[in-house]
Amino acid sequence: MNPAPSAFTFGPFELHPVRRLLLRNGEPVQIGSRAFDVLTLLLERAGAIVGKEELMARAWPRTCVEESNLRVHISALRKVLEKDGDGVRYIDNVAGRGYSFVGPVATGGAAPARVTPLSAPARLESRLGSRLVGREDALAAVCAGLAEVRLLSVVGPGGVGKTALAVAAARQLAPHFPDGACLVELGAVTSPALVADALAAALQLPAQPPYDAILAQLRGRRLLLILDSCEHLGVAPARLAEGLCAAAPGLKILVTSREALGVAGERVHSLGPLALPAPDAPLGPDALQAYGALALFAQCAAGALDPARLGGQELSLMAEICRRLDGLPLAIELAAARVPMLGLHGVASGLGDSLALLSRSRPGGEARHQSMREVLDWSWALLAPPDQRLLRRLSVYRGAFTADCARALWQDADGAFEPAILYNLAARSLLVCDYDGADVGYRMLETTRLHAAGLLARESELSSVKQAHAARCLALMTEARVARQTLDAARWLARYGGRLADVRAALDWCFGPGGDSGLGVRLAAAATLLWSESSMLDEQRVQILRALPHARDPATELALQASLGGALVHLDRPSEQVAAAFSRAYVLAREHGDSGQRARTFSGLCLNHLLQGEYPQAIALGHAFAPYRKREQDPEAHYIHDRIMAATLHFHGDQRQARFHAERVYRLPRVPQQGPSGSAIQFDGQAAASAILARIRWLAGHSEEAAALASEAVDRAQEIDHPASICMALAVAAVPIAFWNGDARAAAYFTGVLCERSQLHGLKHWQSWAAHYRALSAGQCPSGSTGILQPGPQAETIFTILPGLAGPPDFARVGQGLAGWAAAELSRQKAVWMRTAGRPAAQAEAALLQAAAIAESQGALAWLLRVALTRAQWALGTPQTGPALAQLGAILRRFPQGFPSRDQREAQGLLDGTSWGDNPFLTDTRNRLRAGERLQATTR
Repeated sequence: MNPAPSAFTFGPFELHPVRRLLLRNGEPVQIGSRAFDVLTLLLERAGAIVGKEELMARAWPRTCVEESNLRVHISALRKVLEKDGDGVRYIDNVAGRGYSFVGPVATGGAAPARVTPLSAPARLESRLGSRLVGREDALAAVCAGLAEVRLLSVVGPGGVGKTALAVAAARQLAPHFPDGACLVELGAVTSPALVADALAAALQLPAQPPYDAILAQLRGRRLLLILDSCEHLGVAPARLAEGLCAAAPGLKILVTSREALGVAGERVHSLGPLALPAPDAPLGPDALQAYGALALFAQCAAGALDPARLGGQELSLMAEICRRLDGLPLAIELAAARVPMLGLHGVASGLGDSLALLSRSRPGGEARHQSMREVLDWSWALLAPPDQRLLRRLSVYRGAFTADCARALWQDADGAFEPAILYNLAARSLLVCDYDGADVGYRMLETTRLHAAGLLARESELSSVKQAHAARCLALMTEARVARQTLDAARWLARYGGRLADVRAALDWCFGPGGDSGLGVRLAAAATLLWSESSMLDEQRVQILRALPHARDPATELALQASLGGALVHLDRPSEQVAAAFSRAYVLAREHGDSGQRARTFSGLCLNHLLQGEYPQAIALGHAFAPYRKREQDPEAHYIHDRIMAATLHFHGDQRQARFHAERVYRLPRVPQQGPSGSAIQFDGQAAASAILARIRWLAGHSEEAAALASEAVDRAQEIDHPASICMALAVAAVPIAFWNGDARAAAYFTGVLCERSQLHGLKHWQSWAAHYRALSAGQCPSGSTGILQPGPQAETIFTILPGLAGPPDFARVGQGLAGWAAAELSRQKAVWMRTAGRPAAQAEAALLQAAAIAESQGALAWLLRVALTRAQWALGTPQTGPALAQLGAILRRFPQGFPSRDQREAQGLLDGTSWGDNPFLTDTRNRLRAGERLQATTR
């Protein structure tokens, strides 16, 4: 007997019987499985008449159906094959006898379609296996569907292989998505409110709230997004999918769920069990190719079975087992994993009566869901009592766990903990073992975890296990705080970032009925670092507010209040809320005698005043703290005092004293890592000192040195990969100094980095700075002209970059003693405004004189130059031209050598454009400026 052809070719079509795949011009064509069987038989008997009974027997084996069913499938085949309308007819009806394939057919072994490996991201490959067996038709249908629609949902019962199919589709479609594919695992997400957080984390965007960052990341990209296991989260995934489709035209979304999302434009693909042979079907050498269930079983049991040597008896026994398991891939994998221990006969007999109800539905749930529960019950019954106890307890872990985590849940059990139990569970596919080359981690399949959790819920040990789980989370978070001193951010997050789901679950229990609220308070306090380093500041705020009513220990409340204040600063919450948190923490630190926390909360209070432009209040707070610092002689208190006073004095306008404090911090030895304990506001001290020193030096006329210090501040913050410090260094120093120096390219680059990092990490305060700088880089007026600029450093910095935005309310701050470092420049702008508004010249001149006096008193040579430049421009063509230009030249000579600022270049241009340009008095100044410009151009 000749072997069946591996492929049939006719017209633009190729049919691969073994792979159950029909191609048109190399692209998959979606047809039903029974239509595929009918077409295959007609091609095998091409040119001959095939009777209707034979066709129905092939498509509906051992099932009696009406002839009308066959006519429906023949009609569907004709529509598919004759879709192009080229006049070719492939299937003829022979009245009273049957059907015949009448087109020319070639047989052979045409190569199947190539499956392109998934290019990105790498974790999609590492987190899921590459196995996909018996799903060729489904894979072709999903790929074809995604070519036509933007949202496709793979729907089916638990354990049917929806995720594996989605990942395989992502690999095959990789060439069509330049930006790769991203898998969002929603199985561990317990609340619909956290769906967007999970998506942000999968995209490496741990922003709070993350939605804006997600849209910014996805807009304009061509990406395949897989939302996996959505069924337990209500309408949240549907709303997220609708919003993403509307905002990102290049995005396509593949959903796996037990039910459709039910949104407009969604295409649903129902995924059924793997192909199974009929009970009395003969099983030959091609059985593994013809039936996906058998192929998967053989592959999973490959260590105990040799697929090449399977005989009819073994195949029949495998088929019986797979049928009892409803052809569900997960159930088949679990059963096949027992073959090395029990053998085929042992597995078959072990199923026994425990799965007698698999073939019929049961009340209270979907039939296949009940079947999966039965399979897991059977797997559970095969375990020894210690294995059962550990698996049941491990169900409290929502993420990966280690042997130490398992040991923490064993403490009240009889006998010592044996790590071998973990290995046994992993070997039986009840735990997944992940080895990264250094550490071994374990995780539980979600279906297995839910099954074990249900068993744990019926045990009296539930409360004690959950308490042990929360205590273990506390130990891990305490360990994480110590580890942050030596690990860089990337390695630290890789080790501890996956603990978020467990921390959430532990806190839910602690603050729920029967929980341990005291333990929950300590856990929330310890976990603040994890939320902060993950930039989940809004979750940090919510969890702290949840814990604070239960806080009884002053030290723990102190830690919570200090962390709350830091989160509120970066979330741009009302200053009253920030002040309340830091004030309470300051009182607790003073009462508790915690000098370090008192210093840190003092810095938080000062920063809150500074960001609001309340410079006198910040100065007063610094004076009040100074005696305490001297009395305690705490090195950390001295360090923090120098840091915050450098910023406070700078913005207040005392540049000389500000430089003294900034340089004390700047000269300290550099450390490779900076832990979070150095500030309640989460800024690296060395980066902050460099940023403030850069501004001080620019005001003193050292524009080249200022640019170098600003870059140093950014480099330091990036070195330790600290998002808040990076944004601070960019917004406070690097971007404004680039604008002040007239370096448009540097300003645009630093602004782009600030926009990216502030969005990426959800730092709303710095997002507002970035928005204004972005407008300036684009040559547009910042939104502050409509009153949105925040009073204080933000508004004042923008006013100094783009004069003309400030108005009378801003000028009034000078008279109120609130303009600080920008008082001289705002007084100059007031003079210009008065002159433009037609006010008396004497009043404008008086304002200009006031600006010069303030600049001289503060040592702000940069502002003094702007005053002289304005006076010279006003004097042109009047008898005062000579004295004004002479004064401008004299001030210009006071600047050191180096890159000239924008104002220096403008002043020299004014002098060069007048007869004073030939004055020998100005020759040296002009030469130094031009030399600096040449050096700057060469450096670029």
